[in-house]
Amino acid sequence: MGDDREQSLEYLRARVDTAVRGGFLDAEQIADEIAEWVADELDDEEATDELVQLATTKLAALREAEATWTQRTTNDAIDAAFAELEAAGIIALQNAGYTQTEGWEDVAQAADERVPKRGVPLRGAVFYHGQDLERGVAGQGLMIAFGAFEDGPRHEAESLAIARELCEMLTRHGVAHVWNGSIDQRVGVTPFAWQRRRFTTAPPLPR
Repeated sequence: MGDDREQSLEYLRARVDTAVRGGFLDAEQIADEIAEWVADELDDEEATDELVQLATTKLAALREAEATWTQRTTNDAIDAAFAELEAAGIIALQNAGYTQTEGWEDVAQAADERVPKRGVPLRGAVFYHGQDLERGVAGQGLMIAFGAFEDGPRHEAESLAIARELCEMLTRHGVAHVWNGSIDQRVGVTPFAWQRRRFTTAPPLPR
């Protein structure tokens, strides 16, 4: 029983690290997630307290580390690339769902809620999901899904055009990536140090 508990705690500590470093949940949201994780894995109030304290400690350490990020990070560049894609009529989501299926569900919801800009119709989407985030935080890079909203015979051609636009935008912002040109292959951001900001603002883009 003791070994099982420790294995579960190690797994949950890793999830806490991803939640903190991932940069998408605030302290209260992380605490809520921890409570759910422990209920599923251990149902142990002491474990909840330990993991919430671990998150608090990691957040404080991250605040100190982030203060030293004086240069633009790869995550800053990805944020900027996704913002430009959004402006061009491509929904660009980070940490969308936990799987590709859930990611596309988030895309559909975003499309329903989005008010298209005049003259800029929504053409499609790109995103990475929660499992991709875990790999990204671990320094293994990211896989970015893509697709067009066109349902007709031009769906594949339009989807490939969106993938090329994604690659062009990543290149423009200095994000190293690979893609084999196939509709069946996601665009891969090559491994990089995960540095998504929580407490500071990215330096301005060079002019």
